[in-house]
Formats: sequence, structure tokens, C-alpha cells
Amino acid sequence: MRRFLALISAAALTAIPITTRAAFMTTVPASAGAPAVAAYVAKPHGDGRFPAVVLLHGCDGFNAAGPYLADRLTARGYVGVAIDALGPGEPDGACTDRTGAQKEAVAARATLAWLRTQKYVDPDKLGVVGFSMGGIALLDVIDAASKPPAGLRVAVAYYPACQGRDGNIAVPLAIFDGDADKITPAPPCAAMVQAATAAGKTAQITTYPDATHAFNVPGPDRSFFGQPIRFDPTATEDSAKQTAAFLDRYLK
Repeated sequence: MRRFLALISAAALTAIPITTRAAFMTTVPASAGAPAVAAYVAKPHGDGRFPAVVLLHGCDGFNAAGPYLADRLTARGYVGVAIDALGPGEPDGACTDRTGAQKEAVAARATLAWLRTQKYVDPDKLGVVGFSMGGIALLDVIDAASKPPAGLRVAVAYYPACQGRDGNIAVPLAIFDGDADKITPAPPCAAMVQAATAAGKTAQITTYPDATHAFNVPGPDRSFFGQPIRFDPTATEDSAKQTAAFLDRYLK
């Protein structure tokens, strides 16, 4: 069942056909406080520097969904990067405690710093999109109290857990979740966004009626940790369009 949470819908960003691109697996080198990170990188063909978006996976780790979404980003003119934050020795507790999210936040920071050194990346136009556990890691990365990565300009989180967050974010943030989500309930995220906007930050949230956790993951109705998971095509399409527009607003 954990695999369902990472198989993000084909419409998760847009349904634009893939254009010419270059794609490869690489390793973000280890650095102080961060181990090496395996990453799939897809970039538009041609010279010049492109904005880049890092994709953060759910608690089951890296799979084919990440490269697929990276390719979709490339179709929109971005360098798309899907990281493998957990590696082959995925921690058993990644879905039940903060171990995985903490590890992914470290990997995301290292990847963003590495991207700024790549000749095909615009070092001042970086974004991050996170799903479930990746959304939790994303909130750690953009917390203004923790010195956010240089060049990071925008963040999009799908159904993260927002308990204990004070809204002190360093970059514009969009959240997409569902009011029927019993795994990472929506109200704490609404409260966080309210606190952020009250403090003059740029934040928005779209909570879809009757949508569950992983609402944009195709498949039959199922359960995860005893809670329902249902694919919602309407919410999927709307969140995809909003995500594309939000990224474009700050990176193009």
C-alpha cells in the first residue's frame, strides 16, 4: 500500500506532452552534514540557465513517479529533479515518525545547494514540491528560523502534516489537501497559512471537499493506516493547474 502514496497522478503537474530533453541519473555529492543523494535530473535541451524544481517523495521512497514528474516539469521549461532521499536502506519508521522527513529535508537542502553550481540552472530560481512526507520535509526546509537555502523562491506542498507550525515561512507557499484526510488533517495547515498571512507572508491553501490523503494518486478505493484513500480527478486537475501557475509566477 505504501507504493500507492508515491505514484503521483499523471496529471499531478500538467498533461503537457514531453518535449525534447536530456535526462540522467546522478549523485549529489556528500557535503558537511549531508550524505550523497541519488537524483534523477531532466533538463530542457539547449544552452542557457533554466529554473529548477526539486521533487520530494512520500514515505515509501523513490520510484518511477519521481522521474515521470521531473519529465513533466521539463516540458514546462524547468530542470526537474527527483531525489532518492531514503536510499536502498529505507528506514522502517519513515511512515510512522519524523525520521524520513528529517532525512529528506537534509537531502533537499543538499540538492538545492548543488543545483546552484550547475551551469544549466539559474541559481536564483529554485523551487520545491513535496508530497505527504515530502511536504513535511518541505516545511522544514522553508522555515525562516532555519536559514532557508539560497536561491529558493517557491514551495508547493501536497497534504503535509502541519501540526506545530507557526507560519514563519521564508518563501511563498501553496498547500493542497482534503477535508476528508484523516492521515494528515487539513485544519492545522489552514491555521498555519492563516498565521503566515497575518504575519505578511505569502501563503495559500486549497482544501478540497471530501478529498482524502493522496487524492491525486489514481487507483481503486483503498486504505492506509486504516484510513480511506480515494482518487479525486476533479481535485487532481485543479491542483495541477494551480501548481503550474504558482511555480510559473515565482520562477518565470
